[in-house]
Amino acid sequence: MRQRTLHRVMPCVLIVLLLIPLAVSAGEKTISINGDGNAVWFVSGEQTLVMNGFDLASFSVALPAYIDRVSIAVDTPVPGSPIEVVVYEDANGGSPSDARLAGRTSVDIQQSGVFTAVFPTPVLVTQRAVWVGFYLPVNFRFLADTGGTSVLTYWAWTGGSTFDLNNLASAGVLGPADGTAPVSINMNGKARISFEVSASPNATPGTPVAVVTQQPGPAGSDLAVLQTFPNCSQVLYDTADENITFRDDLNVHCAIQPSWQSPTSPQGYDRRGDLYDILFFRSGGNVLSGRLVNTVTHCIRPAAADLPTAVIGVAWGLPRQWHLQPTQRFGDLICADIRRGGNLSYFVPNGLATATPTN
Repeated sequence: MRQRTLHRVMPCVLIVLLLIPLAVSAGEKTISINGDGNAVWFVSGEQTLVMNGFDLASFSVALPAYIDRVSIAVDTPVPGSPIEVVVYEDANGGSPSDARLAGRTSVDIQQSGVFTAVFPTPVLVTQRAVWVGFYLPVNFRFLADTGGTSVLTYWAWTGGSTFDLNNLASAGVLGPADGTAPVSINMNGKARISFEVSASPNATPGTPVAVVTQQPGPAGSDLAVLQTFPNCSQVLYDTADENITFRDDLNVHCAIQPSWQSPTSPQGYDRRGDLYDILFFRSGGNVLSGRLVNTVTHCIRPAAADLPTAVIGVAWGLPRQWHLQPTQRFGDLICADIRRGGNLSYFVPNGLATATPTN
C-alpha cells in the first residue's frame, strides 16, 4: 500500500481566476476554512479524493441548506481528465467513512486559478457536518494554505485503482492530512476548497414546479422494431429509426459505465440501475456529438419495483447534466425519443422535482 499519494512542491503565489461563467445566482454565503500562505501539492500514483470538512453551525448556516457551487485553487490542471465534485453529509461528525453522498457533478478543469464548479441542481444538505471535495486525476496540482491543523482536510485513494464515491469506506486509504496513519502526510494547512451555500435552491417563490412523469404508450405500437444492445442487456433501441428514418446512415452503440461517473441526479429524483453511455456514429465512423435532426427511440427495462414511476434521463454537455425526457411505458419497458448521445439511465421521483423535460 502506498504511504502517500499527494506530494508537496515549492510554495507559489495564488492567482485568482474564475473559470466558469455564473449561469445562476450565487449562494448567499461563501464558506472557507483557509488561512494565509500557499503551498502546491500534487496527485501521483492513482486518482485521489481531496476534501475539506465543515461545521455549518459554526458559520451560522441554518438547515436545511443548499450548496450550489464548489471551488478549488488550481496550480496545474490535467485537461481532458474527468473530475468528480462531491458533497457528503456526516450525521455523527468525526471520520467521514460513514458519510452519505448528497451530490456530485463531473467537470473538466483546463486552466490554473480558482476553478468554480456549478451544480446543475443545488445540493440539499440537512446535517451540520459536511465534506466537500474533488476526486482528482494523477499529476493534478492544487493549492493549500500553510497555517493551522490539517485535521479537516481528508483524502482517500485505492492503490492502483479507483473506489466507489458512494461509499468512502471502500477506499483503500482514508484519513486526515495531519501526519497520522494511514495517509501519513502532514500538510500543515488545509486544501483550498470552499463552497457557496444558500437557504433555498434558487427557485423563484410561487413559480410552478415542473414534474416529469411517465405516460402510458399508445396501444398497438410495433415493439418488434426494438433490438437489445449487445453490451447493454436492459436497453433497447428502435431499428426502424436507425435504418429507415436515418436511411441506414446512423449507427448506435451502448456501453455500461461505472456508476461513479454519473452526473448529479436532478432534484426530486433518484437514479436507479446501470449507467449507460450512448454514442451515435455516421456510417463512416464519425461520432455525432450534437443534436440529431430526428430522434432514435430508446427503451430501458427497469426493476419491477421502479416500473410504475420510472422516467428516462439523458446527460450531455460539459460538464454533463441530466435532462429528464418525456417517457412512455410499454409493458415492462419505459421508452423515450432521444436526440443526443451521452449518458442514459432511469430515475424515480423522491419528492418535489425541479427538472424540466428537454429533448
